[in-house]
Amino acid sequence: MRRYLVFFVIAGWLWLSLGGGVLAAPPDSASDLVSRLEQIKTTMKKMRFCTNESCFYRELRSQILPPEDPAGRYRATISAAIDRPSASPDMADYHFVFIEGCWQLVSGEEYTDVADYAFVGDRYEIFSVHSSRSFKGVIESEADAGNIKAGYIPLYFRVLDHGVERSVS
Repeated sequence: MRRYLVFFVIAGWLWLSLGGGVLAAPPDSASDLVSRLEQIKTTMKKMRFCTNESCFYRELRSQILPPEDPAGRYRATISAAIDRPSASPDMADYHFVFIEGCWQLVSGEEYTDVADYAFVGDRYEIFSVHSSRSFKGVIESEADAGNIKAGYIPLYFRVLDHGVERSVS
């Protein structure tokens, strides 16, 4: 099951990394990149989600990777524990790319005691431990219905604007 999750995430990451589009505008400075990613983390720390707002992020860590070549893009990962009512700790990794002058959420993974979640942009795939099946779809329809209790969804819609860093003042 994890093999499929890894494939899904790697395929999505490669698709987004190698796809066309405008390269990232250079940031004002390296400290600007860091402070803007820290702002995203700060907003995540304050957020509550799931049923009755009982879930939250804790132990947030981030890493920014410089471009691999002069025309490349900065990449970052925010890793977090997700505190939710469950028998075991849930872990998450969210992957960002600095594109067109802002951080954009491109993919993420969450591991819980009942399912593994993989996200690429606005798409998801859930691998259920109980039914040994996977479920795929678009997160917007599930966010409206409230069917998926994953941290990626509030990050994508509430912290960010459809996965894109909100305007920097």
